[in-house]
Amino acid sequence: MIDINRTIPAVISRVASLTENQAIRIATFKKDRHITIRRVGEATLFITRHGFTNAEYELDEAKLKKELKTLLKQEFPRSNKVHLSSVSNG
Repeated sequence: MIDINRTIPAVISRVASLTENQAIRIATFKKDRHITIRRVGEATLFITRHGFTNAEYELDEAKLKKELKTLLKQEFPRSNKVHLSSVSNG
């Protein structure tokens, strides 16, 4: 579990080290809502939202920081801590 304020820098550093088809998941304390970020290409990421809004879309790695800020406000509005974990196949 990490503090919500440290989530964006932690995610960006982990995403930089991901190889193709590896992913990381950001989840609430209860783990009922989550965001999964999967690398699908050299600079392309596939984001899956499962929470208040369910959506899937591709994103350039350069736009990740701005998008994460928006996603965290929408999906985790009252959270102070989040789980950050690696996902191998899903």
